[in-house]
Amino acid sequence: MRGRLHRAGLVAVLAAVPIGISTTPAWADDHDAPAGVAAIGGIAVFIHCVSLLATAAAVATAWGGGRAVRSRTSVAAVIAAAADIAAIPACGTAVVPSTLLALGTLALPWLVIRPRAALALGAVIAVGRALQAVPDGSPARTLTAAGLLAAMCCVGAICAMLAGRRGAGPVALGPVATGAALVTAGVATAYCVRGEVRLDATVLWFTFEWLSIAYFGLAAVAVTVGPASRRFQAVMAAAALVAGVGLVGVPLPPDAGVPMVRQVDAAGQRLPVLVTPQRPGWNLVHVGADDVRVGLDPNRLAVTGTRPGTTGSWGLVRLPTGRSRLWLTHGGATASLAVDAGQAGPGPDVTTADGPECASASLGAVLAGDSRPLAACPAEELTAEDADALRATVSFIAGRGVTAISVRSDDSPRGVAARQVVEAAGAAEKLRVTDPGDHPLLVVSGWAAAETILREVAADRLPAQGSYLAPWLLTGPLLAIPSSPLLPLRFDVRDNAPTAYLAELSELFPLEPPTGVGYTAWMRQRALAAGPLRLYAAAQLFLPGAGGHDHGSTAWVPNGTVTAVSGRLP
Repeated sequence: MRGRLHRAGLVAVLAAVPIGISTTPAWADDHDAPAGVAAIGGIAVFIHCVSLLATAAAVATAWGGGRAVRSRTSVAAVIAAAADIAAIPACGTAVVPSTLLALGTLALPWLVIRPRAALALGAVIAVGRALQAVPDGSPARTLTAAGLLAAMCCVGAICAMLAGRRGAGPVALGPVATGAALVTAGVATAYCVRGEVRLDATVLWFTFEWLSIAYFGLAAVAVTVGPASRRFQAVMAAAALVAGVGLVGVPLPPDAGVPMVRQVDAAGQRLPVLVTPQRPGWNLVHVGADDVRVGLDPNRLAVTGTRPGTTGSWGLVRLPTGRSRLWLTHGGATASLAVDAGQAGPGPDVTTADGPECASASLGAVLAGDSRPLAACPAEELTAEDADALRATVSFIAGRGVTAISVRSDDSPRGVAARQVVEAAGAAEKLRVTDPGDHPLLVVSGWAAAETILREVAADRLPAQGSYLAPWLLTGPLLAIPSSPLLPLRFDVRDNAPTAYLAELSELFPLEPPTGVGYTAWMRQRALAAGPLRLYAAAQLFLPGAGGHDHGSTAWVPNGTVTAVSGRLP
């Protein structure tokens, strides 16, 4: 019996580590911390484990020990309550529920003479802790709640036996403890499976997987060795706990087949890297630095380059099915990161001139927490909202008393459809759509063609009485060209939502310029409503002594702003 009790307790302690990890915010929220920032503080894990174990001990001793163990119950209750309060700033738990749980736990020592009341209150506290882990009812949080309840039941049964109670009627606590421990270990294993731990040729590159394998392997050895090998058992258990805590500080494996953002260290610099769409075939790799080489073979890396309308470096890399390793060099230093293209077919085509725009849209979606595969690129279709914006722009131009406009597009599906919309709207407004001249120019192409067009306008090589841009051309490098562009938008860049997007983008991918397509993807993922349509002008502000140069800050317009110049458009 003592051997079973010892083994069950060992299983419970070992299982408490992954359960504690799984209940921390970055794990319970479906692993949504990109760019290598998913590393969770060890203090948060420690607090979760202490809260779990101390609460179970307090409930069990209050129920099973009577007055003789009131001091033990009081110590366990105080520790559990302190962990509840500490979890508020350290783990981000809600103030009111955590306070109520702490007060309920502190009441347990006064119920040692009423075992049934102590058990009832303990059950409420246990369910309360589980509900803290499942506020949205997602599968991940439900699994966390099951593991928490099982682990608390296991530890509680063990503590009750140690306090002197062996059973309740026909129920023997030994099998209850062992069964609950196995359930807890099963939940922990399920989390390991959710992390897509797989033994394949690239597992050497995944520190998370090595630690996971080490943890569960050592834990299995520690639990299965006989009671005569207690010293060896203790060594295995200690090694397993070290591996389990190590899981806290390593990045998770990449999600397969979805756009990926990570940060790597190269030449003493943290470089943000975006891989779009991270599917088998050609992928667009964007690095937030110049002079970068990328590839799958560290001895044969391809030179990256700049793209019109963008910043940083861009390169195409052909990913195989499944996992591989992406290498890059910068400033004489080499770095690498794990990628997983998944088992599905190729994603959207990012080899065209519209690839960077597609990458920016995927970055905005990832920034907002989207973990779905990239389905399409913005240039593949003209949305109804953008079509309405183009019609409203043509109507605004017609209201200025002009008789003609010119339009520049490209051969993308969106560019072709946009030109047709402009021509139809011009006909409805009695405007001639003709060659560039002494009349407004409406640009509905992609970023690459738009940069060439705007530079020609700025250099007076392309005549135009003002330039109007399509909504998807909102990107700092284009607006920085001195061509006095106007463009229709459904948001003011100074509003709260665009400001929040800008701040999150600056943290995830420093110095990356915000874009209209990126914000639109971010806004849709957050289910935010668009505002009224207005025309906005981009203006740069040149201050004495500033030299008129962009110093690399994240802004909608380098050294400038975007200001509304019209009322609400129909």
